Amino acid sequence: MAYKDEYEVARLLVGPEARAAAESVGGPGARATWHLHPPLLQALGMGGKLRVPAGVGRPVMRLMTAGRRLRGTPFDPFGRTEVRRLERALVAEYRAAIATVAANLSAGNLDEAVDLAASAMDVRGYERLKLERGGAFREGLERRLAAFA
Repeated sequence: MAYKDEYEVARLLVGPEARAAAESVGGPGARATWHLHPPLLQALGMGGKLRVPAGVGRPVMRLMTAGRRLRGTPFDPFGRTEVRRLERALVAEYRAAIATVAANLSAGNLDEAVDLAASAMDVRGYERLKLERGGAFREGLERRLAAFA
């Protein structure tokens, strides 16, 4: 389960790869516009994406990139959202499941162990999609763990 939270999106947007991608499309010195839909705006009822010129948004994104150290702490401004709470819970559940699998691993259940370990890769996407996939992962995890009880 990889996190692609607000801090990671900010890091990706200000990284050299993003600038190179913009220049490969628009030529040297190309000006990019980011189309963002932060969860805060969704909560306020804003349905569409926010267009932010990269030149304006870059300082904010740099600040957010530096703020990634707040991830998982009580000071994380994004940590109380439903998606972030789910992510933290799923990581703990996944680690517990892997410990159970490791303690009960045999040649007879190796395929099930690999299937369970790989199932975490299905938990991706943003907001609503991640919530849906996280719920499906949880149900599947319980079912898969039955082979190791």
